[in-house]
Amino acid sequence: MKKNQKRGLSTVAKANCIGIIKGLRMYKEGSSSDLSDWLEDAPGEYIETVITEWMKENQSSEDIAEVMGIASEDEL
Repeated sequence: MKKNQKRGLSTVAKANCIGIIKGLRMYKEGSSSDLSDWLEDAPGEYIETVITEWMKENQSSEDIAEVMGIASEDEL
């Protein structure tokens, strides 16, 4: 995500950010590994970190609204 932002590929970076969010959500909801018992809050916290890091390089209000909408689906 960060590499694509540095390359000026903001659309690709946004897609990376969304993919990371969805992957973390899938892990949070569906993982049955022993590790997931130890890291219950980690996926949700990392989603926040990913969004924060992505937003540092993205100032588009439309892109931010789209990513935040996807991230908020996690709380439904």
